[in-house]
Amino acid sequence: MSTTLFNNQEEIDATKLFEQYKLYVELTDRVGQRRATANSFFITANAALLTVASWFQKDFGTYLYLLAVVGILLSLFWFFSILSYKQLSAGRFKVICEIEKRLPLSMFAYEWNILKEGKDVTVYWPLSKIERIIPFIFVALYIILSIVVKVEV
Repeated sequence: MSTTLFNNQEEIDATKLFEQYKLYVELTDRVGQRRATANSFFITANAALLTVASWFQKDFGTYLYLLAVVGILLSLFWFFSILSYKQLSAGRFKVICEIEKRLPLSMFAYEWNILKEGKDVTVYWPLSKIERIIPFIFVALYIILSIVVKVEV
């Protein structure tokens, strides 16, 4: 496995480099689309579980606890999925920035610098920070559901 981005340190064909750069940026964008699709799946699955729980609250009895456990596990998988996509995106943007060192403009690196690398929320609040909160909102809802069921029983 190569530990360097550029296989040949000699003269690089600018046209080939730019074509590979465009392809890599396109593939990186697809990762973002898959991330959004995964988030939609987890939101839909959690909403469906909570809807089923509300329909059968009185008749479901102890099965509501099982439903809550399934929902909590689903939410935890969602959280770790978000972290994984965040790590993948961070790696991809490092590669993009490395390629940009050989191009006339370093647009992604420059933009990340303007956004203070996501370290200053008054300038930019990374979406992954917001995304990571949502699964725990669902976890809280499942815990509240379990408490309400226990109180009513």
